[in-house]
Amino acid sequence: MRISNATWIAAILTAASVAVAAWAWFMLPAGFGVPLNYLGLDGLRHHGVSRTALWLIPVISGFVATAMTFAPGFGMRNEVDRAAEVFDVTLIAVAGLLLVVEFALVGRAQDPDFNVMRPVAIAVGVLLAAVGNYLGKARRNGFFGVKTPWTLADAGVWDKTHRYTGRGMVVAGLGLVVLGFIIQSAVALAVGIAAGSAIPVLMGVARSRTLHRALPRA
Repeated sequence: MRISNATWIAAILTAASVAVAAWAWFMLPAGFGVPLNYLGLDGLRHHGVSRTALWLIPVISGFVATAMTFAPGFGMRNEVDRAAEVFDVTLIAVAGLLLVVEFALVGRAQDPDFNVMRPVAIAVGVLLAAVGNYLGKARRNGFFGVKTPWTLADAGVWDKTHRYTGRGMVVAGLGLVVLGFIIQSAVALAVGIAAGSAIPVLMGVARSRTLHRALPRA
C-alpha cells in the first residue's frame, strides 16, 4: 500500500462523484435518467433511461483509486517511488476526469440534448497535459511509463523517450481542451480523444526504438 497526499485528494474526488450520483438519484424527476441505446438479445435495438447507470462512474473511480493505492504493495513500491510524481498526478487526474464524467452524465440525464463529449474532451485534455508535464521526471522502472525493450534496456533512452512523450501529451492535451470548447460533434470529439491519447504514446514507442538504434555499439 502507498498512501500519499494524492491518495487523499483522489478519495475526496471519488467521494464527490458518489455525492453527485446520490443527488441525481434522489432529485431527478421521475422518468429521468441516463439515456440508454443498446442491442438486446432479441436482436432489436432498445431505448430507455437508467438511474442505476449513475452509480457506474463512482464504482469505477473507487476501484481505480483503490487499485492504484494497493498496487505498489505487491513488491512494486520501489518501482513506483522512481515515478512518484507522475504516478500521483495520474491518480488525481483520473479521479478528476471521472468526476467530470459523472457531472456530464447527470447533465445528460437532465437534458437528453446535453453534449457529454465536450466536458469529457476538456477533462481528458487536462489529464493528458498534467500527466505529460510530469512524465519526463519518471526514472526507469518496471511499473509506470512507456515500457519498451529499448527504454528498459537503457536509462538514457528511457529519460529521452519520456521527455519526448510528455511534450507530445501536453500538446495533445491542450489541443483537446481547445477542441472541447469549439467543436460540437460528439463523434469528432470522440475521435479527437482517441487520437490525442494514443498518438503521443505511439510516437514515444517509435522514438525509443530510434534512440536505442542510435546508441554506440560495443
